[in-house]
Amino acid sequence: MRKVDVAVIGAGQAGLASSYYLSQSGIDHVVLDRAGVAETWRSERWDSFRLNIPNWSFTLPGFPYDGPDPDAFMGRDEIVERFTRYATLISAPVEKGIDVTALELAPGGSYLLTSSAGPFSARAVIVATGAYQRHRRPANALDAGILQLTTDQYRNPRELEEGGVLVVGSGQSGCQIAEDLLENGRRVWLATGTCGWMPRRYRGRDNIAWRMDMRLFDETVEQLGYDTRLACPPIQTGVGRDRDLSLRTLHESGVRLMGRYLDGEGRTLRLAEDLPHNAARSDEFARRFIAGVDSYIHDAGIDAPAPSPFLALDNLDAAPTSLDLASENITTIIWSTGFTLDFSWIELDLNARDGYPEQSQGVSRHPGLYFIGLQLMHSRKSGLIFGVGEDAAHVAAAAAQYLGARPAATAPGGSPAFQ
Repeated sequence: MRKVDVAVIGAGQAGLASSYYLSQSGIDHVVLDRAGVAETWRSERWDSFRLNIPNWSFTLPGFPYDGPDPDAFMGRDEIVERFTRYATLISAPVEKGIDVTALELAPGGSYLLTSSAGPFSARAVIVATGAYQRHRRPANALDAGILQLTTDQYRNPRELEEGGVLVVGSGQSGCQIAEDLLENGRRVWLATGTCGWMPRRYRGRDNIAWRMDMRLFDETVEQLGYDTRLACPPIQTGVGRDRDLSLRTLHESGVRLMGRYLDGEGRTLRLAEDLPHNAARSDEFARRFIAGVDSYIHDAGIDAPAPSPFLALDNLDAAPTSLDLASENITTIIWSTGFTLDFSWIELDLNARDGYPEQSQGVSRHPGLYFIGLQLMHSRKSGLIFGVGEDAAHVAAAAAQYLGARPAATAPGGSPAFQ
């Protein structure tokens, strides 16, 4: 049996940031991943995918953005390249192709990991398996001739059957894919929900810059309330740099909007009569953001461009409550219905709620067991590239204390930079 001080499970942004701080403390560790560095970014994103955050905010501990276009939004291949370069620069001890299938507490207080490469014994474990673990896809009795994909399976319109496409779910991914399909000449239907949207830029700045200055990303789950974890992130896109993406922009571009998906059988779908409600809820989110920025500008005395008029989505035509896929020649359904956490492979009582293990900024109820990288795990930025370092520093310091090692000498803001 192989023995290590710390096993980090997952080589994405959370696992790599944890590795950085563990190395700073001189802690022997290994980063295990079933595929390799940034694999979900590499293999579970569509071809035209771009980040929702501007390049300047792509920062990891000791690794600020150093590219030529800070205000652009990097695509999938550049994202993977940067993560791969980061792993090399920090000498992260990543071992690829190792699938951890079980984690349990061993006699004496250490942890036993069952993996495709044999058992590991670790004094401590950091679970960094990501926030999007198992796709939530509604059961249905639709005709087998309808191609059904989830967002992590979609790559580009050319790989789909000829005909129209129905996207179910109007969160970030659903709206981005609907736009990608439309721009490639497909007829698109979108079954909506209540996810809010946010202007890409407002009063001269990207929304990320405003939210950072307003310290919205520092708000914790305790401040926001637990239900915030269950809310969808705001609809936005990095495609086109400064372009808004919302139900309104999709509607004006030709996407056929409908109410919430209820169920389906054969080649018929049943839909709710809630499209006007969904559109109003989505617009209300944007209105609240705009009001917050306006108030901040006023209170801080900031010289900013005047606000632009708000364009709401209203006067919608009645949406059908039944959709005949055959008559509309809809041959593909793409499910954008979210993900759930899956820690069923951890054979410990995590006291989980909605999949979230009980923890405090990553420190679990079990000594030596830590979590990192979950959406809203601690604060709004916990699951974001530029925010994961703060939680990683906290988790690594807790692990160092537990193991009796020296803590890292640097905090997230004072991390030495690699060139």
